[in-house]
Amino acid sequence: MPSNQSTPIQNNVFAVSVTVKAAQGTEPYLVFNPDPVTLSNQANALIVYSLVSPGYYFPSDGSALVINSADADAEFPIAWLINAATLALGDYNNNAQSYKYTMTVIDALSGAPITTDPSISNTNDE
Repeated sequence: MPSNQSTPIQNNVFAVSVTVKAAQGTEPYLVFNPDPVTLSNQANALIVYSLVSPGYYFPSDGSALVINSADADAEFPIAWLINAATLALGDYNNNAQSYKYTMTVIDALSGAPITTDPSISNTNDE
C-alpha cells in the first residue's frame, strides 16, 4: 500500500518508486510510493523517481514529468532523465503548496504511453 509519508534518503533527497499496475482486462496505471511526495520544511529538495517495473521506461522527449502550474518554472528549476528508469526533479520548496503533475512511462513492447497524475506537497512556508 502506498505511503503518504516521505523520509529524506539523504540531505533533503526524497525517493519515489514508480510501479506499473494492470489487472487483466484493464488499462495499466502507475502507482507512486509515496503519493503525495511530502517534503520536509527545508528548501531545495531533490525528488528521485525510480521506475521499478521491468519492460517500461521513461520517455526522453520531455513528457516523462510535466507540472502544469503557473509558478512551476519558479518552483521546479530542473528535471532530468538520469537513465531509462530514473528521473530527478529539483524543487525549491519555497512555499506550502500542493502541485499535481503528470508522469508518463512507455510500455517497451507496445510503445503505448501510461500516464498518471500524482502530487507533490511542499511544506516550506518560510
